[in-house]
Amino acid sequence: MPQTNTRVPVVTRVSQITATPANPAREAGKRRGALAVTLAVILPLARVGRLCAQDEDQLGYRHELYQEDNDRMRVRLTGSVVVDAISGATPTGAPPQSRWPFASYSTLFHTAYNQAYASQFSQFVSQNQIYVDAGYETYQQMTNSAAQYAQSTAGGIATNSANASYHTLTNNPNYHNNSVPLTHIHDQRTAFSLGLPMTFGNHEITPSIAYSIESDYVSWSGALNYSLSLNHKNTIVSTGWAHNADSVRDDLFVWEAKKTDAWFVGISQLLTPKAYINFNADFTTERGYLSDPYRGVMPAMNYPQLNPDDAALIPEKRPRHRNSEVFSAAYTQYIDPLEGSFDLNYRFFHDSYGIFTHTVGFDWNQRIGRHVVISPTFRYYIQNAASFYYVLVPDYNNLPNYYSSDYRLSELQTLTGGVTITWRIHKHLSLDFSYLRYVMQGLDGVTSQSAYPSANVFSGGLRLWF
Repeated sequence: MPQTNTRVPVVTRVSQITATPANPAREAGKRRGALAVTLAVILPLARVGRLCAQDEDQLGYRHELYQEDNDRMRVRLTGSVVVDAISGATPTGAPPQSRWPFASYSTLFHTAYNQAYASQFSQFVSQNQIYVDAGYETYQQMTNSAAQYAQSTAGGIATNSANASYHTLTNNPNYHNNSVPLTHIHDQRTAFSLGLPMTFGNHEITPSIAYSIESDYVSWSGALNYSLSLNHKNTIVSTGWAHNADSVRDDLFVWEAKKTDAWFVGISQLLTPKAYINFNADFTTERGYLSDPYRGVMPAMNYPQLNPDDAALIPEKRPRHRNSEVFSAAYTQYIDPLEGSFDLNYRFFHDSYGIFTHTVGFDWNQRIGRHVVISPTFRYYIQNAASFYYVLVPDYNNLPNYYSSDYRLSELQTLTGGVTITWRIHKHLSLDFSYLRYVMQGLDGVTSQSAYPSANVFSGGLRLWF
């Protein structure tokens, strides 16, 4: 689900089950599986708390293999180094200006009147103190005169001030704006990961570490994964644990700790030579600073807005502890007459924020001739809102324990559809091109639809096979 300020632990899932016979459509599915394992190592280093454009400047990869005779033991050393930049615009947490609790004319007048009264009173007292000192009148007589003078002049001053302020406010081009305000960000991330898969007969153990640094986020993570092949490798049982020790710079520029522990268990079962099924369960606990320092909340009362160009926000406040559970299942089937295969998958998520999510997906891998595979894909995702999500927090003078206006915690749905075309030019060379359309929509009828992003995603690649 969409999150903010979250590092996913490095839990690499190992699946060695494959259905036969071999064919390009199936090979495409296997390649996506291999890519998923690679991403399981790389993506934990990526910060997904900001929804904005990201450009990758450099990517390095290292792979080393150690294997004893007779397959007694095999060790593979894998690693990656990434340097990339992130830049773009992201919502601040404020709703569109048309929904801001702007100061009314009455509020502007009363504020100006109180300021003018105090100023005129002080000015009168300062100018007439000499008459008290000379004994011409008492201090009480002088202050009574000051009050009468301030009352007679403050009204006119306040009226002129309120008229000018209200005219400036209501004539601002953003006063009736119906799109959420955005803020621009830029940062650079440097990261590396290192894994050491070790195979002992039917057993595989994979310790791994990862490190990532940004100007406002530093992450260290380690993981230990284990898989066991049973039934002549027709059954794979796997489990894993990962720990993240992160440091986050909060909204006051103070570095705070964030720790994450995640546990994983899964099973892959070959049903027939052309079909298999996967079941997985994940349990995660997070502790420490879990808020997004770049997002604020706007109170609906006792915190009036005076400038449509600059939202007055208070920092969001999320719980400092979060538990989550994920259960998923996937089914893959090859169909001989069509020379293609399909993948059906479902994912359920729940956390202590009160969020429930459901994701269903469908992929088809269709061979065209001997060298081309076309793979359409579709995903549907839906979630309810977190218990502390607000468009406007009700009252600044009576704030709830926790509050956030991050649209990714609202009730929403996403739809993703696209296609990938893979062309195997040579047994050692392939080209692929993909297009995805991603659409996020709010469902609560309150959050502005302008807060939710949509995107066209194009990608292409060249692969060398050894």
